[in-house]
Amino acid sequence: MSIVESLSFFKYTLLICIVTLSSSVMAQSSVSSEKSNWQLSLALGAGVRTNPVLNNDNMPLIVIPKISYQGERFFIQNLDIGYSLFEDDDQQINLLLTPSYDQVFFNDSGINNFVDTAGFTTATKSTPTVELVSHAIDKGRLHTRRMAGLAGLEYSRTLGGLDFQLQALREVTHYYDGNEMRLAISKGIRVGKNDVKLTLGANWQDATTLNYFYGLRESEAFGNSPYHADSGVTRLLRFDWNYEIDEHWSLSFFTSYRHLNHSISVSPLVTGNNVVTAFAGGVYHF
Repeated sequence: MSIVESLSFFKYTLLICIVTLSSSVMAQSSVSSEKSNWQLSLALGAGVRTNPVLNNDNMPLIVIPKISYQGERFFIQNLDIGYSLFEDDDQQINLLLTPSYDQVFFNDSGINNFVDTAGFTTATKSTPTVELVSHAIDKGRLHTRRMAGLAGLEYSRTLGGLDFQLQALREVTHYYDGNEMRLAISKGIRVGKNDVKLTLGANWQDATTLNYFYGLRESEAFGNSPYHADSGVTRLLRFDWNYEIDEHWSLSFFTSYRHLNHSISVSPLVTGNNVVTAFAGGVYHF
């Protein structure tokens, strides 16, 4: 069975996932608050995420909330919701609901300033920009790129001091019915009150996904040539540093470099081939 055929299975797991998660929530709601495991933190500082989409401003990062919950099987990690199917000391298999993140580059709302998508997301192209080679693109003609929901399986494993994470996902909100695979390998080191982590990642997206976000339809071209994207792999390098001050306060810094795949970087809607994110600030843990 091919990757695409096997991934199509995941759109049928959404109903199972929702029923399972709902059952878990109801079961765990009867557990006393002492046994619950909610964690909430709020980072306040200064940062930026560059935006490669035509004429869109870079996104400032000022306040970044983080929320997580870990039950016996059900868990929440920021915008991810999951249910553990199997777990031992070294590995874990989860059902997962997670959003697509490419939409943040097309959204003018301030919500993007409160979401850290650098983990699992400005050089200039060597070719002339769109305005120099063709008619200016009328962004008012572009269809709305929506934040879709992805469902699938997540496999994580610790081996030789390295953490491996693989996600096989299918878009289930039917905006574009695409497939993604996300891979991350990370190494964490703790020295005294310092926590340091380095992550290498890759995100494969099929042509259907990339066309939805970065393609240019005939109705949108308006004097330009339509653009049809192929599938591609975007690569990621991320560095995190945290320093614990006391029970409630810590210092945090992270930066990431995301090298966009060729199908994205040559799109008429894109003026760069990478996304750089950086943030530094203080974090309060409730």
